[in-house]
Amino acid sequence: MKGLIFNAKRQPEWAEINNSPLNERQVEIKVVMSGICGTDLAVLRGKEDAPSGIIRGHEAVGTIIALGSSVSGLYIVQRVVIDPNQYCGDCPACRSGATHLCQGADGHGLAIAGVNRHGTFAARFRCDARFVYPLSDTLSWEAGVLIEPLACVWNVVHRAGLIAGEQVLLLGSGPMSLVAQLLLRQLGIATLATECNAGRRDVARRLGLACCAPEALPAEPTFSAVIDTVGNQLELASRQLRRGGRIVLFGFDDGYRYAFPAKQFLVNAWSIIGCGEYNQDFNQAISLAQSLPDLSSLVTHKFNLDDYAHAFELLSQNSHDCIKVVLVS
Repeated sequence: MKGLIFNAKRQPEWAEINNSPLNERQVEIKVVMSGICGTDLAVLRGKEDAPSGIIRGHEAVGTIIALGSSVSGLYIVQRVVIDPNQYCGDCPACRSGATHLCQGADGHGLAIAGVNRHGTFAARFRCDARFVYPLSDTLSWEAGVLIEPLACVWNVVHRAGLIAGEQVLLLGSGPMSLVAQLLLRQLGIATLATECNAGRRDVARRLGLACCAPEALPAEPTFSAVIDTVGNQLELASRQLRRGGRIVLFGFDDGYRYAFPAKQFLVNAWSIIGCGEYNQDFNQAISLAQSLPDLSSLVTHKFNLDDYAHAFELLSQNSHDCIKVVLVS
């Protein structure tokens, strides 16, 4: 099978991957659409390490084309969405219900399709049936491809304990932040987001979201929680946080370092929350997607899988009208 990998120089290229026979527990899916994630871009920009030779892609929808002999409850041509967080189910963490902390069948941690296992930037994808969820006909492919990001956002809401009536600041207004803003609004949580790109600020405002340049933030700290969707904004986050608040880590930047002002955090009773991966939140994310009519509008560009170079080139330009880019098989 041919799939899109990142080579040792962090460049995308085609590679031929040998497929083993479909086992009794697996499902084979014809990938219809797979989103390019900020994690993929972080690898290309040198902000995150990644193994070479792994087919990338972990936000995907498609139709079932083959079923293992012991699979039930699914059928051929069924529309589905794929959960890439493929926990082993047998390690101590999984047995305790903390599947997001899976130690892995090989002891190397949680298997994530498109990150450390072959993913969905390919025409076909295989995985155990338990990681495949039916996609309602009432949800578009575009909304479906954002269910995995929505699961990530719901994990933040849940672990940070965000509730209706709070005022939350999001640093950055990329695709994940916009998904978060739409969900928080639906949950009755007031948001303000920052964004350096004026065009992206306009995109947020067209969705009815409050968004400003970082320099236009209030002078006084007013937020009960600040979500850093960029991955290198802890100094700014701490300046905007009122006493008793919490900073939520959401973005990735391997090279970022922060001189931790321990006394300041102690005196102000601030918390830093690292949410990690979501823990079996896919059903919740699918349900939430039904309540977010603007979700599908975040998919602004589609490219054929063979045209991946133009997709990554567009993303590298940081164009204001480019929000979510997907590859179509």
